[in-house]
Amino acid sequence: MTELSGRELLEKFRTRSLSPLEYARSLVAHISRWEPALGALYLYDPDKYLAAAKESEQRWFRGEPNGPLDGLPATVKELIATKGDPVPQGSAASPLIPAPADAPVAARLKEAGAIIFAKTTVPDFGMLSSGLSTFHTLARNPW
Repeated sequence: MTELSGRELLEKFRTRSLSPLEYARSLVAHISRWEPALGALYLYDPDKYLAAAKESEQRWFRGEPNGPLDGLPATVKELIATKGDPVPQGSAASPLIPAPADAPVAARLKEAGAIIFAKTTVPDFGMLSSGLSTFHTLARNPW
């Protein structure tokens, strides 16, 4: 089920053949299987994601989605600020100060109803092409 495109997911949400919560449960199971070996996520909180997906499910069932992407899971790079979350930029040298506001791309995703359920890790300051970081464990490419 995790191979569905965003367009396919939203169509299934619209037709009620799949709910955001059902998909979130599947995605959480998939992540729990692979993330320990990949080390690709930062600020991943499955309980928070499942709660947001449940709220989205209720809106879809009422026929009142919160925007064209309601319930669609999304990640953004850790370099992109999300309100209230620290932005370590992949570096142990960065202070862990919560961002005062969402960066524009994160704000637009949220306004459209997408659920930013995690951030993807980066090497120090996004400067290398490897998965090496002084803040995170080594990130591995699943491919």
